[in-house]
Amino acid sequence: MFKPKACTATCVLDGMPVTLTYFPDTTLLRITDASTGRCVRETRWPAPWRTLLATLREFSGRDSDSQLATLLDEMPEEAAMA
Repeated sequence: MFKPKACTATCVLDGMPVTLTYFPDTTLLRITDASTGRCVRETRWPAPWRTLLATLREFSGRDSDSQLATLLDEMPEEAAMA
């Protein structure tokens, strides 16, 4: 049986280093505090991993008071269509 590998990335959101772990087979996105390993939030990301990375790159160039909430609440159009 084929088991897809989880995709991971570490970045800074809302001034906190976080690790994003995406499971493509279930579309589960787990966001953990990179320094403690504590889960901050779990949600579904119904788009490919590359769309999430593109969204994170877009965030790196903009100032946002609540980047995590904006990332999860305002999903890009192509992500919603996937």
